Amino acid sequence: MIICDPYENLFMVKHVGKERLTITMRKDVLSSLDKYIDGDTIRNRSHAIEYIVGRYLGAGIDTCVILASGREDQSIKTLLRIQNRPVIAYTIELLRQANVRNIIMVINANCPDIKKYLGDGSQWKINITYIEEQSPAGTAKSLAAVKGLVNETFLLMYGDVLVDIDLQELVRFHRDMDHVMMTLAVTAATNPSLYGVAELQGNRVYRLIEKPAEYNKSNLVVAGVAVCEPELFSSLPEKCDNKYLARDILPDLAHRGQIAGYPFATKWFDVSHDEEYEKAKVEWIKPQ
Repeated sequence: MIICDPYENLFMVKHVGKERLTITMRKDVLSSLDKYIDGDTIRNRSHAIEYIVGRYLGAGIDTCVILASGREDQSIKTLLRIQNRPVIAYTIELLRQANVRNIIMVINANCPDIKKYLGDGSQWKINITYIEEQSPAGTAKSLAAVKGLVNETFLLMYGDVLVDIDLQELVRFHRDMDHVMMTLAVTAATNPSLYGVAELQGNRVYRLIEKPAEYNKSNLVVAGVAVCEPELFSSLPEKCDNKYLARDILPDLAHRGQIAGYPFATKWFDVSHDEEYEKAKVEWIKPQ
């Protein structure tokens, strides 16, 4: 919590995972600050200051793991072009704008074009480390390959997702939740049976169903973007071959109350589906 008091000096004490900060502030600046408070997204002055500082500093997360492996025909979806740029380029730019500077990308060793296009990431002023899977066998195995390389809160994204999402707000939402291992970004879909469907109670995901044949209880689907704690790696089985996160790992975590859900309503396309790719070519507008 941050408390603004024009008559106190600066000091800091620990408070429920955050720091309490008392500061002096000119009345005209304070008046401008109050304009950010809407009672919903930004509830008070403390939240307003945290929001503004967070915007300046970025998401506060240094690393993103991008899963871009899978079969060769799946992997090339990452390089499908929207407005003359590959899908992955928009993802890298989104991360760069959120001040994420280290990317660990899991790719299919038989699909070198991703590595050839992105290189070491220096053109985006980021660092990209590659893990090349010789025989891809599910997203759980891909994530397990990263174990030991990430020891702090990290972002997780799928390489074939085109999304305009506020990563900083997603991270803030995750950090405001108590005792969750991850926060999944979820969004409404017209055909949820193509994806992993999420049922929410408040901000918690209590049920995940992967590609249900017929389902009408929820149209919220997992969007391929998440904030994760490193403890997630301990939930992966020792042998992950042919296991998938959405199908084999996350439903149990949801049942145990370990997953939060962050609904968003901005543009999202899963270009692994041909119809979604064609739709994205028409509807995608580059985020400003």
